[in-house]
Amino acid sequence: MNSAWLIHAPQGYGKWPLLQRAAAALLCEAPLSLAASGPATDRLPPALTAQQACGHCASCALLAVGTHPDFLVAAPEAMWPQLGLHLAEEPAAKSDAKSAASQDIRIEQIRRLNDWAVATSHRGRAKVALIYPLDALNPAAANALLKTLEEPPEDVHFLLGAHRIDAVLPTLRSRCRLVALPRPGSAEAQAQLGQIGSAGAKEAVLAWSQGAVYQPNPAAGLEWAESLIDAMARPSAEKVSSSSLPPPPDPAVGVSALLKIASDLQRVQVGAPPLYLPQKAQALATLAGRTSALRLANALQIWTDQQRLAGFPLNQALASDALLLKFAQLFSRGD
Repeated sequence: MNSAWLIHAPQGYGKWPLLQRAAAALLCEAPLSLAASGPATDRLPPALTAQQACGHCASCALLAVGTHPDFLVAAPEAMWPQLGLHLAEEPAAKSDAKSAASQDIRIEQIRRLNDWAVATSHRGRAKVALIYPLDALNPAAANALLKTLEEPPEDVHFLLGAHRIDAVLPTLRSRCRLVALPRPGSAEAQAQLGQIGSAGAKEAVLAWSQGAVYQPNPAAGLEWAESLIDAMARPSAEKVSSSSLPPPPDPAVGVSALLKIASDLQRVQVGAPPLYLPQKAQALATLAGRTSALRLANALQIWTDQQRLAGFPLNQALASDALLLKFAQLFSRGD
């Protein structure tokens, strides 16, 4: 049977922690049966959730300190701090120290994984390879992995996570069992948000992130968006200049927030409730009446184009000024 599982869902849906739990259960030497339902059992297939790691055996101890010889992770170096991985533990995959951490999963990492996969298990049990996100494979790395998945070694489980299934090679997809991970349920999302604030604050973050609460900061841009809307919705706001508006935390967060605001304004204009900022419904209705559908469509196209440039080194101050100017122009008089 195919030993490769490909779990796909948008960023922030919790693929990484669920894949980690599945890997721990597969490696555990005394796994426990999962009697009660929970986030893993609710959102992953039974084959990956029938058992959970005991947390006490030698295998679990090795996994906890990141030294399990039968567990290997391939992930972009730029994501390692976010994922709790350590550069010093992956010398074979490290980029030149003088260069920026790679945003891709590089062929050197997959070659190392391929060699590791055909080696004998150190503990005489299953081995688990976790590749995340699969859509970060560069073309050479994808082709190298394909050769291994065509004839996977026995007793090696491949757990793969992808943000965008359409960005994964069809030949790779065809060699995996595909699972579309649903967004976290309300209870799971509330628990993940922890002590973020009041129930109302949590609901605001849930709406803003659309349930993608496993992002490093699901509330990124929310406070700025609220202050921007409040500033423009005041009766005297028609005289407000872009220079008096609060600057975004950074251009990338600003573009993402403006796209959400514009989307909500479009919804309000056609009589639908706001999706991302329901707590600002009244202010959005005021703003929606002061701009046109054509202006909104034009702004959305411009900000979508700018979002594609988010990774480029731009002058932060100039980029922020341009965002604020375009937003203020949405509500200026005249065409």
